[in-house]
Amino acid sequence: MKAIVENPLMNCDPESMNLFVQILNEITSCITEDELRGCMNSLIVRYSYFKLFFDYGFGHNYMWVKESDSMETLIFVEF
Repeated sequence: MKAIVENPLMNCDPESMNLFVQILNEITSCITEDELRGCMNSLIVRYSYFKLFFDYGFGHNYMWVKESDSMETLIFVEF
């Protein structure tokens, strides 16, 4: 799995920055797509404010993460 940080985080309040780091930690700890999907779902459960700051989605062989109020991709993950 390869994670690419494509753009800087624009919302730099402590909750957003902490969650950004947690997202990166989860991505780097996963080996499979299914594992990554589970980890992202668990982040939403653990951090009730997740959707206030971030959106994510999956394609055929990738995942993207962006800030909720932006159209630019923050993190692009290839698997």
